[in-house]
Order: sequence, then structure tokens, then C-alpha cells
Amino acid sequence: MSTHFSFAAGELDAGKGLVFAPGRTRVQDVIEAGWRALDAQNGWESFATDKLVIWRHSFAVSARFRLGSLAQIDCIWKDGSIRKQDWSATDDDLLREKKTLAKLIKEEARTIPVSTSLGADTFAFEWGTISVRADQRSMLVLLSIGYSR
Repeated sequence: MSTHFSFAAGELDAGKGLVFAPGRTRVQDVIEAGWRALDAQNGWESFATDKLVIWRHSFAVSARFRLGSLAQIDCIWKDGSIRKQDWSATDDDLLREKKTLAKLIKEEARTIPVSTSLGADTFAFEWGTISVRADQRSMLVLLSIGYSR
């Protein structure tokens, strides 16, 4: 399913009438859209879908709510070479993949990261942050959209 992300507002239009926006999206909205429940503990609830197309790339996406409010969206990049290489990928492959995804965010958002390190690049916006991380333990490249309001 194709989607749209607004860097100005931090909103992810996931299609089928579901728009993730801080202060606006409710748990019930995600349930009604057919996302699968993952976990619910200590005031946190998580829901996921296996495939959304964001910025012309495929992601597995989970949305996390804290006490009923949207707190974070995590996107595992499915198009990269790491997913194809599986456990034979090296740390260099993983870091190259992170750089590729960070470059995509840089081009789409027309901004530069506020911090860059070997393991993560972080972009700051008025509504929160987008972090691109290379997780060496699980061999995944993960994009996290965190809301500060």
C-alpha cells in the first residue's frame, strides 16, 4: 500500500483513511484499519502491518502508543540488500545500508541530520525526530519517527 509522509507536520498517511499524527491518531483508528496488535504492557500498545510503501520503498511498520497517545512509528526497511543477504551480511553492509536510507531521508526532507554517528543519524523537526539506525544485533536498518508533543 502506498503512503505519504509530511515532513512539515510529521504525519504519515497510511492509506484506507488511517493518518498517523501526534495528538490525533487513536488506538481505535489503528484497530479499525486492520493493523495487527503486537503487545500491550505498562500503558504501551503496539500495532503493525507487514508492508507500507513510503518514499517509493517498502517497510514493515509498527506504531506505538503510550497511554492511548501516538508516541512512535518504527519502520524496518525491506527493500535494502541486508534483507536479501540475511545473516551473511557484514557490519559494513549494514552501515552502507543505513547511509543509503539516511541519504533518502535527507533528499526527501531537504534537510541534514542534526547528529550523525556510526550507528545512527538523527533528523530534527518541530514535531519530533526521525532516526535511522543500523542495529548490528538483529542485522536490521530501522527508521524511527518519534513524536515530542
